[in-house]
Amino acid sequence: MSKPSTSLLKRRLDIAEIVRKNGEIKVDDLADMLDVSGVTIRSDLNYLEQQGYLKRSFGGAIYTAQPAGLGIGQDVQPVSQVTSAIESELAKQLARQLGDEEIVFLGAGSIMRKAIPFLGEYRGLSLVVNDLAHVPPARDYVDGQVVVLGGVLEQGEQRLTGELAVQSLRQYRPSHCVLMVDHISEDGTLNVTSEPSALLLSEAVRLCRYCVAIVARRPVYSESRHPVGKLKNMSAVITPQMVAAEYHSRFTDAGLSNSYTNNECLTWINPGRHPAR
Repeated sequence: MSKPSTSLLKRRLDIAEIVRKNGEIKVDDLADMLDVSGVTIRSDLNYLEQQGYLKRSFGGAIYTAQPAGLGIGQDVQPVSQVTSAIESELAKQLARQLGDEEIVFLGAGSIMRKAIPFLGEYRGLSLVVNDLAHVPPARDYVDGQVVVLGGVLEQGEQRLTGELAVQSLRQYRPSHCVLMVDHISEDGTLNVTSEPSALLLSEAVRLCRYCVAIVARRPVYSESRHPVGKLKNMSAVITPQMVAAEYHSRFTDAGLSNSYTNNECLTWINPGRHPAR
């Protein structure tokens, strides 16, 4: 299957950003703004809806985080909208940590999936995944191989885990892994709430030379915790601003330094483990 061109990738990302900023927009307006046909815009909107960036409406598209019934004069920056914007920025910063000719284990979750279109800029990058929902966008955008691990589906999830998934991961031996983390203990231990996922993620951290952790939310201290690795062994950690404030001292204690910041998210790197770009 041929991969989308850089212009196709850029246009779809531009459309997602335009819809996010406007809340709702018509196909004809997008076609005029981007100088393409309405048929092309509808195809792009169908794809973006499948990836969760927006919802199709009659003759246009609506930003998914915009709540129904929002009236004139009401707050147009609800918490859910900010959360979706943060997810998109986390995905962008995640993609910046990867490069050409790499074999990457990409963990499960919507933020990981949102990063996949940004990986289309890299040549020869291959993905190893255990999230079945990653497969359609990966086939569209990833230049190299897309490998789906064997394993058992977690109940109510599209994640494959278990001993077979661990064995499959050992076979492909990725150079990089990217994982979602639910909590960081005071001693710098990275934790997730799912025990089956923890077994696979801990093996990914052990196998991979470079590991990137995404910590997307503040900790819920009543949740179960299953360790997957140590903060000091990460090559990079990406967080929203509010999460960085929660864990700032733990990042500095582990030797991480802030290398990239915008109004929404921060990227922390470990100078001794981060690959030169």
